Amino acid sequence: MATFFNRLRQFRGVEFQLLFTVLLFFAAGYLLVVVATRQREFVATVPGVLSILWPSTLPLLLFLGVSFGLSANSPGADQVLLPLVALLAGLSLMLTARLEPSLNTLYKCTADDGTIFSCYEGVAARQSLWVTLGVIGLAAMLFVPWDRLLIRTLRLSLFDFLDHYRYVWLAIGLALIFATFLFGVDPNGSGVKVWFNFGLFLFQPSELLKIILVIFMASYLNEHREVVAAGYRLGPLTLPPLPYLVPIAGMWGLAMATIVFQRDLGAALLLFGVFLAMLYTATGRGWYVLVGMAAFGVGAYVLYQFLPVVALRVQVWLDPWATAQGTGYQIVQAVYALAAGRIFGEGLGLGVPAIVPAIHTDFIFTAIGEEMGLAGTLAVLIAYVLLIFRGFHIALSVPGRFRGFEQLLAVGLTTIIAVQTLIIIGGNLRLIPLTGITLPFVSYGGSSVLINFVIVGLLMRISAGVRH
Repeated sequence: MATFFNRLRQFRGVEFQLLFTVLLFFAAGYLLVVVATRQREFVATVPGVLSILWPSTLPLLLFLGVSFGLSANSPGADQVLLPLVALLAGLSLMLTARLEPSLNTLYKCTADDGTIFSCYEGVAARQSLWVTLGVIGLAAMLFVPWDRLLIRTLRLSLFDFLDHYRYVWLAIGLALIFATFLFGVDPNGSGVKVWFNFGLFLFQPSELLKIILVIFMASYLNEHREVVAAGYRLGPLTLPPLPYLVPIAGMWGLAMATIVFQRDLGAALLLFGVFLAMLYTATGRGWYVLVGMAAFGVGAYVLYQFLPVVALRVQVWLDPWATAQGTGYQIVQAVYALAAGRIFGEGLGLGVPAIVPAIHTDFIFTAIGEEMGLAGTLAVLIAYVLLIFRGFHIALSVPGRFRGFEQLLAVGLTTIIAVQTLIIIGGNLRLIPLTGITLPFVSYGGSSVLINFVIVGLLMRISAGVRH
């Protein structure tokens, strides 16, 4: 009986209430989408409602299962991260279900035998599958006894294992980059070969690369934190010792190489932005960040002068209406869609967001703006701000001296989500040139969804070890 009451006291009530609220919102929104888009006849009975919601609610029900598991195994883990991720993932499932009929109507593909078929048939079911796998991956990060397994085999805990083998992770990251150059494919015809084709599915190695580089930089900066922060005086400036400039120059070179060889501006900006945030956290030197940003700006300007793909992105950003029927078509349609949404939107299922190419991936924020209006986009932004705040709160809660690696890892993982969100929303709103990056947890995608759930799993595992 005492054990029962102890477990009852550990019940994560705040998290459960938030998750249950998210589930109700998702169910109401999903039913509205199905009715508005006339995908299925609605029967106002319990079996009729369940026939529409199942199995789309499976991922959100799994979130409840994860919450119960955390109550039993890790009651001290953060109670806000999981509901926020569930909210964004539920929004993703609802939007893909709404967009699929429109995409199937507007876009047709031709098979090798001449048969015409819908290009996006089953996109909602596949997204539901990816989110389900993502939740399972998150649960694996939280509930698999990694510490016990690794201590038994290597005498290291999970985070010590990640910390001590940093050069192995760096080698794996460089191997991924090299393999992309050799075996990368371009399924969308965008000119960017950043995917591996495994037959049943496509995988984007840059999604895994960002975690690998964060682990490496967290380990390196943690070990050399005091040396890099102290440096030596050169007049009014404090410079880091020259040997420790190598990682900074290396990250700058990696970002520039990503633009040159892979034509992937978004990944380059993301990786370098995450690195600068971690460098500032480790050293507290704001001017290191300013110098890094200046170096990236100079490199980007040089590439703008010599690389047509970079120049084209900038020209389309500055004046999309000059090529509104060509390269600027996507941006122009996105601007019109956002304008049509006004304050409260056209209503779910009542707009025409599918006119914007890649609306379910790169421009999913535009779909939110058209059908949910300014109010909907602000709500989504608030969810991301809260998610990022909780990630940095976890980092601040970690004792920095003896668990500096975990602190830097939390900062890097949170910054991945923050910078990625900033880049794609800025591109949708024409604040910066458009880059091919997905909106975390909301955009359609397999590898992106899986890696983002792994990131949250790592953050929650770090928070579970913090004594509040």
